[in-house]
Amino acid sequence: MELEFRKLTRKDAYEFSKWGKHEDPRFFQYNFPYTHRVEFDAWYFSKQRWITRKVYGLFLEDYPIGFVTLKHINWFRRSAELGIAIDPNHVSEGFGTVLLKRYLSYVFEHYPLETMKLRVAHFNHRAQKSYEKIGFKKVKEVVEPFEEQSFKELVLSKYPDQFDVVDGVLMTTFYIMIFKKEQMKDW
Repeated sequence: MELEFRKLTRKDAYEFSKWGKHEDPRFFQYNFPYTHRVEFDAWYFSKQRWITRKVYGLFLEDYPIGFVTLKHINWFRRSAELGIAIDPNHVSEGFGTVLLKRYLSYVFEHYPLETMKLRVAHFNHRAQKSYEKIGFKKVKEVVEPFEEQSFKELVLSKYPDQFDVVDGVLMTTFYIMIFKKEQMKDW
């Protein structure tokens, strides 16, 4: 099985229409709801900002099984944040770990960054395990608005112990995790 890591192209974004769908409403924001090229184009261009965002994918026989976005780049502090998504058809197969290792190696080799940060929901144990396997460490716990507010009632009915509503906004706990460039020597 040949895995390729490369920059995501506009044409690659159209392949997301073939991605599976998460059944758990806590992960609905990772489902691609788009059906028209113009919607995929808008999504792609929203992810491509020359100085502040970089999007790369992991491909299995030219099919994008995951992508990672470099965002909130702070060149002065030599830090950035990343976000990752994996095709629901391929979660728990180790592709997220492979993608992150390749991505971190690439980013730290090609950009003057020293620290990578991410946010992960407290209930997303699968992702936490993958991040910890690579070497990310939890450094902070924060309560913030949940990314997807449109499924508030469904999420609250299924997982009332994992969410709160504050002033009408669905809130949950996230862990801030960091990875330092120097940790790559431990791989």
